[in-house]
Amino acid sequence: MQRTTKLGLFFGLFLLAGALGGGCSRDVNARKQKYFQQGSQDFDHGRYPEAIISFSRALQLDPRYAEAHYKLAQCFLQQGNAAGAYQELLRTVHFQPENWAAQLDLGQLLLTGGKKQEAKEQALLILRSNPAHLEAQILLSNADAALGNLQDALQEANDAVRMAPERSLPYLNLGLIEERAGTLADAETHFQKAHSLDPSSLVPLMTLGNLYERQQRWAEAEGQLQSAITLAPKNSLPRAALAGLYAMQGKNDLAEKVLADAKQQLPDDPAAYRMLGDYYLHRNDQAKALAEFAALSAAHPKDLLVKKTYIELLILTQRLAEAAQLNDEILKKQPQDATALVLRGQIQVQQKNFAEAVATLQQAVKYAPDNATGHYQLGLAFQGQGNSSQAESEWHEALRLRPDLSEAWRALGYSALQRRDWNTLESAGDQLKKILPAAAEGYLFHATARFNQGDAAAAEADFRRLVELAPQSALGYVHLGQLRAQQKRWNEAESFYRQALTHEPDSLEALRGLVDLDLRRNRPADAMQKLQAQIARRPENAGLYFLLGQAQFTNKQPAEAEQALARSVQLDSSNSNAAILLADIQASRGEAEQAISSYQRAIELAPSNVRLYVAQGSLFEAKGNWQQAQSLYQKALSIQPDDAFAANNLAYLLLEHGGNVNVALSLAQVARRGLPGLPNSADTLGWAYYQNGAFSLAAPLLEEAVKQAPANAAYRYHLGLIYQKLNNAGRARAEFEKAVSLDPNSPVAENARRALGQSSGR
Repeated sequence: MQRTTKLGLFFGLFLLAGALGGGCSRDVNARKQKYFQQGSQDFDHGRYPEAIISFSRALQLDPRYAEAHYKLAQCFLQQGNAAGAYQELLRTVHFQPENWAAQLDLGQLLLTGGKKQEAKEQALLILRSNPAHLEAQILLSNADAALGNLQDALQEANDAVRMAPERSLPYLNLGLIEERAGTLADAETHFQKAHSLDPSSLVPLMTLGNLYERQQRWAEAEGQLQSAITLAPKNSLPRAALAGLYAMQGKNDLAEKVLADAKQQLPDDPAAYRMLGDYYLHRNDQAKALAEFAALSAAHPKDLLVKKTYIELLILTQRLAEAAQLNDEILKKQPQDATALVLRGQIQVQQKNFAEAVATLQQAVKYAPDNATGHYQLGLAFQGQGNSSQAESEWHEALRLRPDLSEAWRALGYSALQRRDWNTLESAGDQLKKILPAAAEGYLFHATARFNQGDAAAAEADFRRLVELAPQSALGYVHLGQLRAQQKRWNEAESFYRQALTHEPDSLEALRGLVDLDLRRNRPADAMQKLQAQIARRPENAGLYFLLGQAQFTNKQPAEAEQALARSVQLDSSNSNAAILLADIQASRGEAEQAISSYQRAIELAPSNVRLYVAQGSLFEAKGNWQQAQSLYQKALSIQPDDAFAANNLAYLLLEHGGNVNVALSLAQVARRGLPGLPNSADTLGWAYYQNGAFSLAAPLLEEAVKQAPANAAYRYHLGLIYQKLNNAGRARAEFEKAVSLDPNSPVAENARRALGQSSGR
């Protein structure tokens, strides 16, 4: 009876667990379906961020839910997030290999991402199971066209036409490949055929318009686009294309009118009412773009894209308080909005609140790990903290996500330039030349890298290309002048600098080059005369006074240099280079108070420049204010933990003023690694070993310091103490006596006398 009861209880529990499990499973399925349906509704109404949240919740309940992965991929595609879409499409086809729509989208994404061979293989994969799949056949022809296999592409495009001769799409595709192959008449014929098969479609009309535009058949192009507008008056695309056609001909007034009409006639279409503002952005007309998006933001307060664009423009124009206020409104309602978090981080970077920016941007990329701009801005925040390795890591991640992100290549280039990493600099230059072929930085990066690797010819080719791109700019001529100066071809350098000034009479870099040539050729009077003449023309130009101060300092006129640099800082309080050089000169002249003040101004302008904290700390230390010096060295190390000068100075202060000797030893070791040949670092590490009781380790370091700087009384005194601890009384006495004789009235001499007295029993 007892066994039966237990068995009955067991079966009862088993049945109860099964009932509960079945109920739980049904509940999970119901919930995931609910989230999927909500996401689908949001997707159909264009609410992609909301749809992403719903599909993600469904996938949290069932990570193998292929349909949700596919819909999530479509959301990402609509938002232009190719990296996110690619990952979700991979997951879709992993769980549902015969989802041919997803396989096709994956192939299209591979093609647009430049992975041409992979796109071709994807098309063949679909066609092996579906030989009559028209879109896959078209993808195959496009992949071959991208690979340069134009004959194969034409054959495959013709095969697509034979698959569906009644549809316009294959004719459009064939025409595009024929246009690429240079058979423009055939392309035109097939575009017209596509239009005849589907006269209610915009695409053939606009494709014909684009063909005529590329052939500069302006009137025919305009006619096609006007017909497209008549056919679909509520569609913004043909209006945008017509505005682009006018802009290409320099008819900017007509372009603006088309876009203004679109805004007025389609007031409820976001794509239409944003076009005029986007046009101003494309033309880099910041003032008009700012005014336009301000008006749009007021008229459409619920359009977050408009509001975010307006915030970006406010940031660009340094109206940070307004930008922050508007952005906070978004985050108050949607605290996990990754784009708004990136904007907040960008504002914090601009405000130099780097610690806050790092925290904000890390949160942003946590919510949106595929946000390339977020990683780029996070890199800037790390750079502001002095963490260059972490900054570069974020920029590399940004470029993995968006290889064409020019800002990240630019940041990597400048970082490589600072580190003198010529390979990375050359790579950044190559990429920038591809992405922005008319911009200067790519050529400058590449030229600098090649020159420093011994290839002056390549550098010159880059600089001459700059002259071709912008013949009225001083830039290319200045760099050619600098190249000739490096080669000591003085007359040619001077000629290039003068050409630069012909095009830009106020070019500071060209003037700097001429002044530098005069100083190199021992003509200081000529250099000063050039500078004074320019200052007479532009007496309020801070840059000219900075150049004058530099030249005077180089010419060993520190008093005059200080006066010129003070004037430069007075005229432009944001000139950190002038403030730094002024502080350096004041420090070298023993003007401690003035130098401390100038370093403070420089620190406010360049808060991540570690050298400034060390320099200011050294001045406080010399004045006897070791507490303030210690604080400054600690600040420097918080920015750059391996800065050898800050580590050395802080270690010595800790040793001299009762600090933690273990911490001091660790800092002294950092300093010695960074400054292996400096007697100061040898003395500091030796002194740290002494205070930690490691006398035998201290001795060789202090012997090296004394050998390198035999007239330094402090080194002698420290070495004498070491010998004393090692029971070498004779050598200890010799070092103490030498320390006294070197500087008899110093505190070091007094300590040495005391040590002598103790060693002789007095």
